[in-house]
Amino acid sequence: MGNEVSVFGGKVDIADMKSLAQRAQVSASNTARGGAPGGSDYMNFSGKRGVYTIGQEKRRIENDERWVVDITSFEEGWVCWKGGQSPSSRMANIYNGVPIPQPDPDELGPFDTQKGDGWFAGKAMVLKSCDEDQQGYFKINSVSGVSSMSELMEEFAERANAGLPAWPVVCLDMEEFESQGFKNFKPIFDVQGWLSNEQLQELADGADINDLLEAADDSTEPDGMNPPTKEDKPKAAAKPAGRRRARA
Repeated sequence: MGNEVSVFGGKVDIADMKSLAQRAQVSASNTARGGAPGGSDYMNFSGKRGVYTIGQEKRRIENDERWVVDITSFEEGWVCWKGGQSPSSRMANIYNGVPIPQPDPDELGPFDTQKGDGWFAGKAMVLKSCDEDQQGYFKINSVSGVSSMSELMEEFAERANAGLPAWPVVCLDMEEFESQGFKNFKPIFDVQGWLSNEQLQELADGADINDLLEAADDSTEPDGMNPPTKEDKPKAAAKPAGRRRARA
């Protein structure tokens, strides 16, 4: 049997059914009822309270928990909000996904724009906790949140282009700001260090994250280069070594 069929009025390539299955699975996860990709738990950030939670049990994420970012998982697309709910989310991997066109403003409407309804540009990524046995899918569509994730992606791109270790280990923090007279919070991805491909594998094999970050700090950068930094970004305060404090 050949690799093409014509039952649908035109030839369809069926050479790689596993690839078709994977793409269908990804597409299915973008429906309102779909799960987070890769078996991850959904992560949530409240811009009104400045609080991160993860999973159905809504475990609160403390700001000293370390997470390694899957740089291959970056997504962008569009998120719909209507009546305080998100009936649709269309995201695609920036490396191998098909770019998502901007939806028609009236699709799934009518919207009450005064209440923040409508379609919004979004970004997403997968993170693995270094301190807990949990992996999360973080998606954000606020202007401040998308900006914070864009900064992290830019730092990754600069390091990868320079041949530097480029897997970020971050703590999830927040920053307060005021908008239209109301107090809000924006997510901050507080970079603790960068791992090489080899160190990432060591982490997967059970190496201690503190040892890996210390080794990353002591390593010599190629060609005498220093990691790129932003002059207007203050150096993050050091987080406590070892595992995080026990929660009540």
